Amino acid sequence: MHLILWAEDAETELRAEVAQSLPSARVRPQAPALLELEFELRPHDPLPHLAFCRQFLPDVREVRADSIRAWTAAVFPALVQLVPEGHPWSLHVVPHYGERTEHHIGARAWHSLKHRTGRLAPPPRGQTSPDAGQHRCRLIREAMVDLLRQKRRHLLRHLRPEPVPFTPHDSLVQLLLTRPNHGFLSVAQAPLPFAQRHLLSLFPKGDVPAASDKQAPSRAFNKLVEAEARLGRAIQRGETCVDLGAAPGSWTYVALNRGAQVTAVDRSPLRDDLMDHPGLRFLRGDAFQFEPRQSVDWLLCDVIAPPERSAELLLGWLQKRWCRHFVVTLKLKDASAGALLPRLKQNLPPLTHLLFLTRLSANKKELCAFGHAAGRPDSLRPDAF
Repeated sequence: MHLILWAEDAETELRAEVAQSLPSARVRPQAPALLELEFELRPHDPLPHLAFCRQFLPDVREVRADSIRAWTAAVFPALVQLVPEGHPWSLHVVPHYGERTEHHIGARAWHSLKHRTGRLAPPPRGQTSPDAGQHRCRLIREAMVDLLRQKRRHLLRHLRPEPVPFTPHDSLVQLLLTRPNHGFLSVAQAPLPFAQRHLLSLFPKGDVPAASDKQAPSRAFNKLVEAEARLGRAIQRGETCVDLGAAPGSWTYVALNRGAQVTAVDRSPLRDDLMDHPGLRFLRGDAFQFEPRQSVDWLLCDVIAPPERSAELLLGWLQKRWCRHFVVTLKLKDASAGALLPRLKQNLPPLTHLLFLTRLSANKKELCAFGHAAGRPDSLRPDAF
């Protein structure tokens, strides 16, 4: 069986996606925010895009253990047996004790309360502390590393110290604790993590830590930084970018700081310091009417518009081969995801070499499409949208 951890408050949307994309899969709820799926998984057969999936745990086995030593004894044999020797691998040991709700107090507010009062009040009924299980998981991981150091140094030498993009040789071990004495173990052998990297995140539980930059024009910069991290490919010095709907300039700010040359298009100007930047070319106008003089390295678009218009824009750019990489947000409206997603999943893959279609950790009211354009995109059906 396999497990899917859904994005926050997205159970309904994920269930609809699974029913549409994996109609033969048997589905039932497991722990909070987890769906159990039964279907045949082949490493080289691409799985469908599931925009409301936060993390995929393939081929899981249920594990019970009452102590750190017992957890280590339960996990270590599977790790030694299934992780290929001489190849890189990652180890995620993370807690998942409860599902957040819309009334959940965030981690930042939680710690602010602790700082102000000097004590940590119990969480609201039915909720868990954002730190619940972290210490236990840290001890389990440390015990695993110590045991590897004693008995399997060759495996330890290839353990990734931090999240890095998967290669065809990477394996991924995930231990998800749903209670102190209960959890699920998943060992995804190479090349599965690389082949299914649009679903199987290199970040534990699929959560990308929020970046901090007080100089950015707005918090929207976080969305682009997160998309780069998930993609494993950041904007590079000397690359060319077009930022559509750029004001007040958060995505342009990121690209300029990377050393890129940016053409920003908006009806309103960007922040003054960005307008004076030598790497910026600002054009006042309609983002949906802009056409580049030549192809660029990156299409960036975080414009506030109906999601169908943003989808049409992205598909047009990919069809005309105007960009090599892209990051485009789609603002969700009531029921818009259900109507839009099937068409995106049908029309985007033929135009892309690598596609991520997901709801970012940085914003739960949007979807984000990002990836690499295909070298020779197929023609777009005129009735796609």
